[in-house]
Amino acid sequence: MTDRERRVPGWLLPVVLGAAVIALVAIALSRGPVTLDPDTAEGTVQEYLLAISEERWDGAVAVVHDEWRGSCDGSDLEMFSQGDFSAELGAPSGFVGGGFVEGDVTGPTIPDNTTQVDVTISHRDGGGLGGNWEEYVGFEVSDDGDFWWIVGDPWPYFVWNCRA
Repeated sequence: MTDRERRVPGWLLPVVLGAAVIALVAIALSRGPVTLDPDTAEGTVQEYLLAISEERWDGAVAVVHDEWRGSCDGSDLEMFSQGDFSAELGAPSGFVGGGFVEGDVTGPTIPDNTTQVDVTISHRDGGGLGGNWEEYVGFEVSDDGDFWWIVGDPWPYFVWNCRA
């Protein structure tokens, strides 16, 4: 066999690399959302945000601790609805700053057994210029031994309206 017969055609490598990129993109796009354990702080925040996105307002308010929720109900949350959004655990890339600052909300004291679940919320309002944006939210979630409760005034901030 001669050297010319053993040489790989020059077009073969780019075709193989292109096919590999297409396959990886297809795999990434076919993955569905992750379902977190509802018995965790992160799972409670996921349930809250999922209920909001599905417009199950009473279901969302049900995971906000009674002491913080006060007289609020689903209609209070609906009034502050943020439209179409998606959420992802963690702060946005390049985010510099802190999360929850005590004193931001008037209400009961944040319990000692509280953790913060950081979430990046991406808004898609479908408008023209500037229609898409993201924000960082720190959810305070407290474990009472049986259930993880959202404490504080969770995004979208509505509890202040009922407590005023």
